[in-house]
Amino acid sequence: MDRCRLKNTIILILLLINVFLLGSMAYRSTAARSAHNQAVEQLVELFAADGLELDPGAIPVETPPPGCVLARDTALERSAAVYLLGGGLVHSERGGVYSYSGSKGAALFRENGDFEAAGTLASSEGEEFCERFFRDFHYADLTTQLDGDGSGTITACRKYGGLTVFNCAVTFTLDQGAVTGASGTLLPETAAGSTETDLLSAQAALIAFQSMRRETGAVASSVAEMYLCYELQSSTAAPMSLAPAWCIVTDTVNYYVNCASGAVSQY
Repeated sequence: MDRCRLKNTIILILLLINVFLLGSMAYRSTAARSAHNQAVEQLVELFAADGLELDPGAIPVETPPPGCVLARDTALERSAAVYLLGGGLVHSERGGVYSYSGSKGAALFRENGDFEAAGTLASSEGEEFCERFFRDFHYADLTTQLDGDGSGTITACRKYGGLTVFNCAVTFTLDQGAVTGASGTLLPETAAGSTETDLLSAQAALIAFQSMRRETGAVASSVAEMYLCYELQSSTAAPMSLAPAWCIVTDTVNYYVNCASGAVSQY
């Protein structure tokens, strides 16, 4: 009987602890929502005082992902070269620049991901050729600028981890439906490491944006949307790295706030 009573007592204590923990979590969640709503109200008032309309529903609560350093992927570069130029390629390397040439043209790939290709990459069905490349190498958000003869450009931005890399794109040049050139940045999937640091929340990014607007006199009257993205960066130590950023969509142009440095830019 004593054992049974002790067992029931222990179970009751555990149940009370669980109830306490759940209540504590609910309280903290409610407090966090309340703090977020209060901060949003203050931001809306601050922006309104400067003549800028800010939609409260446009301020996300997501946490920015960590930045990452990417490792060059020469196998990926060769795969892209084969897609663009076909098989039987002649390959050479000099000073970190890889070149490929074949019957359809030639291509160069650099350490920072930049590449260019020229020739008759596709003699017909150019749009389909470009769309397959974008799909296979993870580019999206196509911008097509072709005239009635099928001449012009098709551009798409790279996606990484489900987020757009706003300054990493590939552009194809078409002439009457034939693809005659490609240029842009080929971004690898392999990460060599991550960059952990304190990252700006959406609210802090809006404050950085508003500070920039006051200093520069940038023209905008409303903020309609805000979302996370990546900014591609390059340095001697890290030729390819991704920094998380907030995209602030205004009625004039889009602004990008680097989550690590707070720098505000357009692209």
